[in-house]
Amino acid sequence: MLRLEAAYSFSRISTFEHCARKFRYRYLDQVKEAFDSIEAFMGRQVHAAVEWLFGERTQRRSPTAAEAVSRYCQWWDAEGAGSTRAVKVIKRDDTAEAYRRTGAEILARFHVERFTTDALETVASEKHFEVQIGERFSFQGYIDRLARDAAGRVHVIDYKTGRRVPDRFEGKEAEQLEAYALAVFSETEVDELELVLEFLRSGKTLRRSVSRAEMAEIERDLSARIATIEDATVFPPNPSALCDWCGYNDICEAYPLRSRTRMFA
Repeated sequence: MLRLEAAYSFSRISTFEHCARKFRYRYLDQVKEAFDSIEAFMGRQVHAAVEWLFGERTQRRSPTAAEAVSRYCQWWDAEGAGSTRAVKVIKRDDTAEAYRRTGAEILARFHVERFTTDALETVASEKHFEVQIGERFSFQGYIDRLARDAAGRVHVIDYKTGRRVPDRFEGKEAEQLEAYALAVFSETEVDELELVLEFLRSGKTLRRSVSRAEMAEIERDLSARIATIEDATVFPPNPSALCDWCGYNDICEAYPLRSRTRMFA
């Protein structure tokens, strides 16, 4: 039976469920990925800038959209220059500069349409948690933003920079926030939370209220998913179009090598 020393995260669980071979490379063999995708790289810089915006507000400052974009560009340049991994542009018609501009546009629009009208009190940003799942497993993660409205209701907010936007509050993004609710309920006495998915490219927001009474079922489901991982004895690859974005495709025998990607420094 497989036993991981570190706590499980939603990323670990979803990686196994999407491609067990990738899970093995990353978490068991501890192989470093050969590259970051440009989408993931951009997402990190946008998240950092959004976190900075709310941090500034907590300090009673009023940052402008231009200041947020400037920070974003500084972090883009610094991480791009200092990264130990290459950043790969996957799609043939895309460029790194186009993604840089997209991230700046996302931030500027977020500042105007969301940040300036947001009346929530930020309780924490990038909040790390670790909780026990059942009697066997530890589960950890980072909550993008915890906030409280004027009525005292706690909002668990996750910011997404990808193109994909579901029609309803469902799928892996929703399951991730529902799992994170376990931690918030364990640390507070509230009986209900507001889960919020903010899709920054489209400006769409999806919400769901979740009660403490629902946590038992969510915990059972999460525990069962982790148990499936620990019972695994083989880790087969799951070839798909997403293999182009996988940082292990240079060593995976299931990936048909194609010279259709390029790097940027």
